[in-house]
Amino acid sequence: MYDADLSFVRQVEVYQATNCEIPVRVYFMIYNGSSEEQSYLTTLRREKEAYEMLIKEKATMVVPEEREGRTELNQDLMRDPRKASEQLGWGSSAGTRQGGGPEATEQPLVVVDMREFRSELPALIHRRGMDIYPITIEIGDYILTPNICVERKSLSDLIGSLQSGRLYNQAQAMCRYYSKPILLIEFEHGKPFALRGQYFFSSDSSYKTQDITARLQLLTLHFPKLKIIWSPSPYATAEIFEELKKKRPQPTPEAAASITSENQPEFSTERFNSSLHDFLLKLPGVTHKNVFALLNNVKNLAELCSLSQEEISELLKNSFQGKSLFDALHSPLTSESGASSSGKGSKRFGDKKGRWNTKKARS
Repeated sequence: MYDADLSFVRQVEVYQATNCEIPVRVYFMIYNGSSEEQSYLTTLRREKEAYEMLIKEKATMVVPEEREGRTELNQDLMRDPRKASEQLGWGSSAGTRQGGGPEATEQPLVVVDMREFRSELPALIHRRGMDIYPITIEIGDYILTPNICVERKSLSDLIGSLQSGRLYNQAQAMCRYYSKPILLIEFEHGKPFALRGQYFFSSDSSYKTQDITARLQLLTLHFPKLKIIWSPSPYATAEIFEELKKKRPQPTPEAAASITSENQPEFSTERFNSSLHDFLLKLPGVTHKNVFALLNNVKNLAELCSLSQEEISELLKNSFQGKSLFDALHSPLTSESGASSSGKGSKRFGDKKGRWNTKKARS
């Protein structure tokens, strides 16, 4: 190699790993102590530092058990004992005579909102071999699977949606109706862009990077299920959609069109008041995993406040979380000076009229 390209070397290593029977060697033709050698060594050092930082962050990262993803529901994160060549189907000795021919696979389908046809992304999706079904959908722009909904934003649209609060409502609707909502942000390839530094999201200097970053952070804190994907171009977006759809069921256009703010699907979340559901998630000890244990077994906030610490721990199936919730409900609300906020003693959460089961109200 005349030009020491690290990415090409890594591709050769992957080829060598998947084809062990073919010996491969890489020779560099560079002068000892030259600037080309120092540039290559600097690239190796940066790669090593990136991996070390990733390992360190993963070692100290706190990931909830229900969000880790290493379950039977997410096959992409499950460990496969087979070799890489066997996973890719290379070197298979099965032939068409032994019935080892290509299996018939279901044609991938993507449900696309009609308003998205003003962009070139639907055409690029179809070019990659996926069928598109144009329909008017109220929540999301692209429905990849029955559980994956994608809201696509350009940088200018992202800034406007964050300033107006429209993105908050869109994220709230996606998280309520889909288990895997995704916010996809497309930025223009080749232009300077970063979340930090001296560059802004647009030429308008009134929108500071710090303001946009803070709003995105608040969005992710309010909606932990929402995933954010950054895409450099529509071509990369189409490739990302193809990867997300692999080994997953196809969406149903009728089901996607039926999900509106007026016509709610039969999801467990919609059996309860959404405001009180979100309020419970803000309390200490309450997570997405145990919130339904409270909603299904407690009628209102007053009854929740009347439960003992042992009863709350039994509902949450965790003594530490039960103690945290009990202390939060029964601790006095004091001002900064230490005096009671009511002036006559402690004040507790709860309202006798705070029912959260909305079945009766809707019927």
